Amino acid sequence: MAEILDNERKCALYVRVSTVHQSDEGESLDEQAKTLENYCAYRKWLNIRVYREEGFSGKNLKRPAFQKMLNDINTGKINTVIVKKVDRLSRSIIDFEHVYTKFQEKNVDLISTQENFDTSSAIGRSVIRIVLVFAQLEREQTSERTIDVMAYRAKQGMFNGGYPRLGYDIDAENKGLIPCENEIPVVKELFSSYIRLGSLSETAIEMNSRGFRLKTWTTKKGITRGGESFQKTNISRILNNPVYIGKIRYKGALYDGQHSAIISDDLFNAVQGILKANNISKTGYRQADNTFLLKGLVRCGVCKTAMAPSYAMTRGKKYFYYRCNTDNDRSKTKCRIGSVHGQKIETLVVNELKFLAQDPRIIEGVVENATKDQRVRAKELTAKRKTVQDTLSQVDKKAKNLVDVLSEGGATGSSSGYLVKQIEELDVQARQLREELESVSFEIHDLENKFLSAELIKENFKVFRDVYDHLTIDEKYDLLHLLIKKIVYYEEPETDADGNKIGKIKMDLWELPPIDPSKLSPADDFAERYVWLPFTDSNHGQGD
Repeated sequence: MAEILDNERKCALYVRVSTVHQSDEGESLDEQAKTLENYCAYRKWLNIRVYREEGFSGKNLKRPAFQKMLNDINTGKINTVIVKKVDRLSRSIIDFEHVYTKFQEKNVDLISTQENFDTSSAIGRSVIRIVLVFAQLEREQTSERTIDVMAYRAKQGMFNGGYPRLGYDIDAENKGLIPCENEIPVVKELFSSYIRLGSLSETAIEMNSRGFRLKTWTTKKGITRGGESFQKTNISRILNNPVYIGKIRYKGALYDGQHSAIISDDLFNAVQGILKANNISKTGYRQADNTFLLKGLVRCGVCKTAMAPSYAMTRGKKYFYYRCNTDNDRSKTKCRIGSVHGQKIETLVVNELKFLAQDPRIIEGVVENATKDQRVRAKELTAKRKTVQDTLSQVDKKAKNLVDVLSEGGATGSSSGYLVKQIEELDVQARQLREELESVSFEIHDLENKFLSAELIKENFKVFRDVYDHLTIDEKYDLLHLLIKKIVYYEEPETDADGNKIGKIKMDLWELPPIDPSKLSPADDFAERYVWLPFTDSNHGQGD
């Protein structure tokens, strides 16, 4: 998600009470709204609107104010949603995951004033990821209850649902697949064209130029779907799908389907042979293509520009690099670094993170260094909060005593007027003290988030060490970007004893200041390794 600047904040304050909690102390709409308005004032953010939801449960998302807020998000009126507690948005973790995904798509930050949810920071996004892990577990438990039924249907050759495939319609009675006579020629032409052209992109161009389109169908709600142009990704999914030879694929196994084949086995197998020769996956991309796990993180230590993903072909083989943007711009003088071997720098970074994760001395030193100033400030604020609370208690006690005097008739004439004036002044003073107390509490809450940041960094390192090699490419990309703020690549003018060029990287983690090795606890050469990591490449500018 792109960072939203404070002066660009457009905040939605969402408050909700159900009929059960409507009269609970501290849960009223007005109490929630006041807290959120004060938080916006503390942050100096623009409060666009308070979305009030009265008498609606958090069990589902069909709430008028919530839907109105989503519409305002879709039209760009809102880029930050603030709640008192996350359960005001939803009590269902699955629904919450759905909402958060929508927020991500629209670059909307979510902040809870009472919990450690603040997706405007990297660590806040880390907390969200932990929540979504539980959502995944909940989904898996739900899935386990249906997996036996789906496995049985697949073994019986029955269609397991989903959108209609090109070349087939769905029988409304038994939910099975029946051939669509109008689309069968399109499917056959698609398979034949790929055999003739041997390229997904060229096949897409030809199919589109001849007026062919993907399947169009109508949902139960009467909405028309599909009909898009062919692209190499959807062509690849079609070509890889054994449904066209009368098979059902489930969990990697093939079963004889109850539907009719519309493509011959010979034609299908011929296509699979070409796909395999081209090393094409079902997503339509070459499996050997580099995914650039550090995209957006690497910067040049010489000219200070970003180093963007790039590749070059040598003798028919593709090599991947992170190339300095100055080097890419022909109008500028070339940078002496030029490029760095993509896979080698990625491997180096991953190995160094694993190295850090295995030694608690480094992590503890980093955490202590990162939170030292915050802990001092938190101590000061805690003392201030105690002072304000004591003063507020004294003011409230004075006001109560004066009210008691008036109510018991202990003052008459001008003296009663004087007492009323004193009570009014004490009321103003109490209001100011409460506002100050709330402001101090907000700042303490922010600092507590910083402490949580340090703990979560440690936990993320544990995850990195234990599960990184078992993650998918996308999950590896997300985890690296969660931990790393920036990688600066430097190249030394000298070479090693074997004539190899020597490079070094400096790695900064999110939420941590630049590491000063002298401030870390003694740990052999660990601190120095963290700051300066040697990178030697005998084939600099060449691939493996």
